[in-house]
Amino acid sequence: VTIMKFNQQLEQLLKTLSQFTDAEGELLKQNVKHSAEKFDPELIKLLLNDPDSKAHFFDEIDTATIFNYRKFIDYIDDKNFLLDSYTKFSNKVGLTISNKHMKQINEVVVSFPFKDCVLEGGQSKDDEKCKEIFFNEVLAKDEINRLLDKKVITNARKYTQDGASDEVDFKRDENGLIKDNLIIKGNNLLALHTLKSNFAGKVKLIYIDPPYNTGNDSFNYNDNFNHSTWLTFMKNRLEVARDLLSEDGVIFVQCDDNEQAYLKVLMDEIFERDNFVNNIIWHKKNVVQNDAKYFNENHDHILVFCKIKTHWKPNLLKRTKEMDARYSNPDNDPKGKWTSVALQAKSGTKDNVYKIEFPNGVEWSPVEGTYPRLNKQSLQLAYDENRLWFGKTGTNIPRLKKYLNEVKKGLISNTIFANESSGSTQQGKEELKKILKQNIFTTPKPEKLLEKIIQIATKKGDLVLDYHLGSGTTCAVAHKMGRQYIGIEQMDYIEDIAVKRMQKVIGTTVKKDGELLESLDFDSGGISKSVDWQGGGEFIYFELDKYNQKYIDKLNAIKQGHGTAKTIEQLYDEITKHAFLNYDVESEKLLASKKDFEKLSLANQLEFLFSILNKNQLYKNLAEIDDKDLTVDEKTKHLNNDFYHE
Repeated sequence: VTIMKFNQQLEQLLKTLSQFTDAEGELLKQNVKHSAEKFDPELIKLLLNDPDSKAHFFDEIDTATIFNYRKFIDYIDDKNFLLDSYTKFSNKVGLTISNKHMKQINEVVVSFPFKDCVLEGGQSKDDEKCKEIFFNEVLAKDEINRLLDKKVITNARKYTQDGASDEVDFKRDENGLIKDNLIIKGNNLLALHTLKSNFAGKVKLIYIDPPYNTGNDSFNYNDNFNHSTWLTFMKNRLEVARDLLSEDGVIFVQCDDNEQAYLKVLMDEIFERDNFVNNIIWHKKNVVQNDAKYFNENHDHILVFCKIKTHWKPNLLKRTKEMDARYSNPDNDPKGKWTSVALQAKSGTKDNVYKIEFPNGVEWSPVEGTYPRLNKQSLQLAYDENRLWFGKTGTNIPRLKKYLNEVKKGLISNTIFANESSGSTQQGKEELKKILKQNIFTTPKPEKLLEKIIQIATKKGDLVLDYHLGSGTTCAVAHKMGRQYIGIEQMDYIEDIAVKRMQKVIGTTVKKDGELLESLDFDSGGISKSVDWQGGGEFIYFELDKYNQKYIDKLNAIKQGHGTAKTIEQLYDEITKHAFLNYDVESEKLLASKKDFEKLSLANQLEFLFSILNKNQLYKNLAEIDDKDLTVDEKTKHLNNDFYHE
């Protein structure tokens, strides 16, 4: 019996016991291992009754037959048996320490199935389901190294107000750091690892608005442990995101109540609990939901963590005209505009209570139950310095002047972002519709929200990263505010939405009706007026170069009805000759058995071709750029040398 055949035979044998399979009929290796460790009689009987399994996993000693459970478990754990399904964690989500689920303990970590795995997560369309591809961090180290290697970049274009050009050269500062704005299409986990060689420790702000895993968003992963899958998806990306942050960097992660609590504990682990700053509440809408079952949900959470909390100091928010309008100068005070506050305070001690008569004849003492804001000596000094206001008559109850030139030039942000000052999802939709002439997203983020976050966390020239770019709000606002930015999006709509939006932000040179000279037509909506945006600037767009992913795209096209029997036969030849196949698949044998393939149904043909493609070779690795099978042209090689500075 060959290893390949025995693997399949053993898998089918184990699947005959219901406790070893999930709802979709997939084998639960962890359950099998637990049964072996407990010498489960049902498992031992099953293996003993199969001659091949008995020969593999039992030892004959004199007249006794001994179950070699360690050999069996090692075999189950081996990477050649069910390549993508192994994990050492039990299939239960909860708070644990030392792998024990917790009831009462001070330190907590979030434990979940697949926590010790890397989830490749290769969606390219919102509405398509994705079969999870997990690689165990210990057992599949080689596969993970290959998966996360730097990728070949391709299809680069530079966008300016004069249009797009495929002549791309990266600008660098005196330290060799790329200073171009970048928008990248490709799997965001792989793109983040691709950025590490250039940008590790250089990003000042990361803002992400990932899928919330509500069942109604773009996190379409069809695993039974959707919650666990989402946490694994987030964990893999947050770990590399932390590597990209500068020591004084900060990350803002938006989510809702569905995963907020688990995400907070996960981020406590990755960024360390001491680096947690705040949980911001964004009041995202005022609309009443008539179909709300329990409460009318109108807020999101934004979790804020620093790389090193002691190194980060938030910027003050700009004072508004309304705030300054509260100050005036009715008595022509030479110190300038002022407002006033009461002389009494709510807290204090009875020993400090006093009564005072001012030289103008007015007597004052705090109202019963309150206390003086200043001691008697300081209050007398305030009178002498004309810092007290007795009203227009000069005989009213005095108040203490607070001068405009003495207040801070800005404000420390509250943890509640009201939609009046931070925008709403409805405003986000209107902004996007004005730019792209259509409604694409149900909850795009408004520019005001990102303006506030970028104002708090960065100064001009700082680097901002968003690796769930979506509609492109982060890059649009960063561009208008004079920040450098990197946006990553793996969905196919990136060029139709984010890139087009950024072209509108930059603007195009046009000659308007009735005008003699050309002028710049740019996006004047959103925050443009408040930051005096006049258009201009540039950005570079590029893609991760697809390898097996291009074959998967073609298979999906056929699956959706775009192709014929001849198309899939041609694709069979292309895949068997040029694709990177799984290690246990021999292309020569596939070519020889093409007639057998042609007899299969279309569904089985597609399933077979999907199965033989190596899923950690979806994109071309930089280390193999000169491999003739990758067919990378000289212009692309030059682009990569320039980007990686090699």
